Amino acid sequence: MDQLLLNVPFTASVMDLFRDAVVVTDAQGIILQVNKTYQDISGYTEEELIGQRPAKVKSGRHGDTFYQAMWQDLKSIGYWEGEIWDRRKNAELYPKWLKIQAIRDSLHQITHYVGVFHETKNPNPSFHERERLANIDPLTGLCNRRCYRENLIQICHDLSPKEQFIQLYVDIDRFKDINERYGYVVGDDLLTIFADRIRSLWHEINDNLLVPIGRDQDELLARFSGDEFLMGFRFLKREGIDVDVLLQRISNALNAPYKARGQTIHVSSSVGMAQLHVDASDGDELIAHSEAAMYVAKQTGGDGTMIFTKSIRDILERKRLIERSLISAIKAHQFELYYQPKIGGLSRQVCGYEALVRWNHPELGMLSPTEFIPIAEETGAILPLGDWILEQACQYAKRLHDLGFHNLPVAVNVSAAQLSDPGWLDRLLLTLKSTQLPAHLIELELTETQLLNDIEHSTDIITYIRSLGIKVALDDFGTGYSSLSYLRNLPLDTLKIDRSFVSHLKEGQENYDLAIIKAVTALAKQLGIALVAEGVEQTTQEKILTDIGCDQLQGYLYSKPIPAKEFLALCLRSLAAEDA
Repeated sequence: MDQLLLNVPFTASVMDLFRDAVVVTDAQGIILQVNKTYQDISGYTEEELIGQRPAKVKSGRHGDTFYQAMWQDLKSIGYWEGEIWDRRKNAELYPKWLKIQAIRDSLHQITHYVGVFHETKNPNPSFHERERLANIDPLTGLCNRRCYRENLIQICHDLSPKEQFIQLYVDIDRFKDINERYGYVVGDDLLTIFADRIRSLWHEINDNLLVPIGRDQDELLARFSGDEFLMGFRFLKREGIDVDVLLQRISNALNAPYKARGQTIHVSSSVGMAQLHVDASDGDELIAHSEAAMYVAKQTGGDGTMIFTKSIRDILERKRLIERSLISAIKAHQFELYYQPKIGGLSRQVCGYEALVRWNHPELGMLSPTEFIPIAEETGAILPLGDWILEQACQYAKRLHDLGFHNLPVAVNVSAAQLSDPGWLDRLLLTLKSTQLPAHLIELELTETQLLNDIEHSTDIITYIRSLGIKVALDDFGTGYSSLSYLRNLPLDTLKIDRSFVSHLKEGQENYDLAIIKAVTALAKQLGIALVAEGVEQTTQEKILTDIGCDQLQGYLYSKPIPAKEFLALCLRSLAAEDA
């Protein structure tokens, strides 16, 4: 075999870059190389294929005349393309679209053939085949969302009082980061391997039950969406299954390292569980409650399991109540803006302020934005809410301007949904026009993550906004995917150092966070960008930040976010102190 691999046109790493199946033969048609996709589709291993002829996978559907015409084209014009049927190792026939290219040397002699193919759909599938395709996730081969829900409806109908059914909702932690680091080809392979591990695990557990619920055709498994999977277990109550032990076993198995395209990838998963007729009365509610439990596990840092409980039910009901009342709350004037001052590092005077929304909910009381803003972003309510916040902040800033505060800009947070909304920029300009607020008195705060989702679009928007005189700040700097190249290319006015760095500052003690703040301060000065430190709560933090040269400070040391009337009084006191 080693002799056969000499002078092959591609390295193994290049071969595995192809998502389609690839096979390389010598001039006589002996297989020299195949990639992983070819092995996956054919069912044969590399060792079983190298040294053989492609005829090893012939289906028998095509006669000698067909292959003679193919080889004639390859030898005369060096190329052939068309649909052909082949046979997998398990004897299953399948159609594929195949392209073959002859490779020639400097003397124009054929040295190799390279074949590339992908599977094609049968143009005339049977009724059963159409049903199968409609119910199966094409990437993993598991049930899809539709199929699983139908199976679950049947289980809800058939489950006897002697049985119990538990629903598991599995999500891969930080899968987006894996895609960004390794690429989507590796990500897809990882999902496929993850699904295979889930299938093996399900059968291993199910086969040890007193009354196994089925084999492949009855698998209670699904790829529900993206990187989310469902597993269902039906068993007799008298088996006394310890669900805590079961969940831990599943979590341990799924978190073992994965090998995809030559990469060893370490992943963790979050698993939520709910039980039929205990936590939910029907299939849809069961899935929703197991998903809610999974999210609680994820919010605690991931890599864990969670069983649905009354407290999670209460959290879910609270979230649903917030969802239902978000839009009507805007019309009912239940929201209110609070304002937190920014203090000049040297002057100790108010030099700006941030608008922060609060919700005085009629049933739940005063709500923090950390609770309802993520829900608003999920539901799309962030667009009308964001418009309301912007308008109210501009109206208040104009009022302060008219009272003599001509250089006191208001900072307003802008969500990713607003930035990507085609009509948002027009509404921003209309708000400035209607409130007659000078453009330099508003600063829009954006986060790293939302900017880097579409860096080109973000740069264009920021450039245009700043051309109007509006300021732009990068919020929570250091907590996302920070890159100095982005700072160099993004037209920014202000950097806000996240409170997580400030909280660890101690007088007379050098540490990692202090080193970062010093570096960022020096960089901001070189780029001509103002620097704001958030979360200042102690005088020692204030002194360190002032000594470093931080321009503005913000935090509870000076004031918590306060209502508009209180903030106006604070500004007036600051002005009086300055005049004195």
